[in-house]
Amino acid sequence: MASLRDTTVVITGASSGMGLATAHAFARLGANIVLAARRTGLLDLAARECESLGGRALAVTADVTDPAQMRGLAGAAAEAFGRIDIWINNAGMSLWGPFEEIPLESQARLVEVNLLGAINGTHAVLPHFFAHGGRGILINNISIGGKVPMPWATTYTATKFGLAGFTEALRDELSAHSDIRVCGVYPPFVDTPTNLHSPNYTGRALRPVPPVVTPERVAEVMVELAFRPRRSVRIGAQHALAVPYAVAPDRTGRLVARLGERFLLRSGPRAPASPGSLFEPVMDGRRTRGGWGEPERARARRTLAVLALAGMAGLGAAALARPGR
Repeated sequence: MASLRDTTVVITGASSGMGLATAHAFARLGANIVLAARRTGLLDLAARECESLGGRALAVTADVTDPAQMRGLAGAAAEAFGRIDIWINNAGMSLWGPFEEIPLESQARLVEVNLLGAINGTHAVLPHFFAHGGRGILINNISIGGKVPMPWATTYTATKFGLAGFTEALRDELSAHSDIRVCGVYPPFVDTPTNLHSPNYTGRALRPVPPVVTPERVAEVMVELAFRPRRSVRIGAQHALAVPYAVAPDRTGRLVARLGERFLLRSGPRAPASPGSLFEPVMDGRRTRGGWGEPERARARRTLAVLALAGMAGLGAAALARPGR
């Protein structure tokens, strides 16, 4: 792959998980990396790692929910490296549990992080893109939750559907008067330390539903978009769930909700309710990978197999219900 030397990439949520893996990937190609997150010590360590991989790096402590801090991040990046070429709105987290049992302040804060955080970052970088000829690449890390509704993560789903809509509308708007490219990335469950960071009101330890992809796979997609921007990239086989949802949404949704209740609320190790890092950063979990849910993978695979069979049954039932059948 060609070098990205002298290309400046800003990444939010860069102290762990997909953000850190993406920073490493761009650094290996010689890019200038600007890493943003709330955890100063871990950011500094991540910046040193990027420099050891061949890139130049700048760590900026910033909270995506604060518009002034996002403007400061963009200004620091432009001052350090002369311009901004790629901006990745990566910061975000999930939120699990019965909707009525999750405190409203936690749900409101999730909207601020997942949706307003990306809006704040985008609003901060666009003037810099316009100042350099109306060029640049904006990448929003969305989620399969922006394509397929996720029972027991209702507000998370709302934020991701909202971010997907924001991405689509902004892309079309900017295409009318600039060469700014807007890309959406839709990963499934990813092996990051999200079990430490994401708020959890299920009463059980969070476990992923396979197939789980690595954060390095998501990072590869981010780098590919730097060379060949596209409207959207869906990662992982779980996106196949969109088909039964489209054909038999009620039947599919009820089945997914029942299976989710059994998997998330009624099985697995017990765990106390936790707001995760919604309001204050959790200092643990600085790695790219989380290694979470390993003992439960076999059960989760069976759950996914049942979902696939149910989807096929739904397609068959819908076909039989058509006039003339």
